[in-house]
Amino acid sequence: MNTLETEKVLKAFADKVIQRAVNNLAKGDHISSGELAKNLDYEVEVYKSGSLEMEFTAPYYWRFQDKGVKGSSGKQSPKGKRNGRNSPFKFKGKNIKRGVALAWVKRKGIKGRDKKGRFIKDKSLAYLIGRSIALYGIPATRFFSSAFRFEAKKLPPEIRKAYASDIDKFLKFAIKDYNKKYN
Repeated sequence: MNTLETEKVLKAFADKVIQRAVNNLAKGDHISSGELAKNLDYEVEVYKSGSLEMEFTAPYYWRFQDKGVKGSSGKQSPKGKRNGRNSPFKFKGKNIKRGVALAWVKRKGIKGRDKKGRFIKDKSLAYLIGRSIALYGIPATRFFSSAFRFEAKKLPPEIRKAYASDIDKFLKFAIKDYNKKYN
């Protein structure tokens, strides 16, 4: 069965989801290196049976960014927020992986200060930021899930029309083929 119309609608849907997700990241100021935004993609697979499968692909950490991560302390952050409250993910230790926060601090050009106003080393600042993240968690951005839900609400009428068009073309072809064989 030819599913060209349905495939077009699914690809347009996926493009819109990705565009909205990247916009959500940008609006929330959640783009650091840009790797997540650059690597959001999708694949549409068409099987011989006529069934379709669509899968979104992204770097492994996109789920942490979307759903948040609970802190290992289980306490509210100093700002009074419960980061990652409903998240399936949770930090286990008292600090994040060594080097991750340091790379972020250097990329952002952040300089920390001590209580006397003197600059502290990047490694010390990265340690403090990493510890805070591990203890209190990461808030959910819902950058992808909200984009997917928003676009999915608009999808059903379009997908039904496209699928109906594909079935109509298939039936016309099948009937024509049948008539050639048996008439």
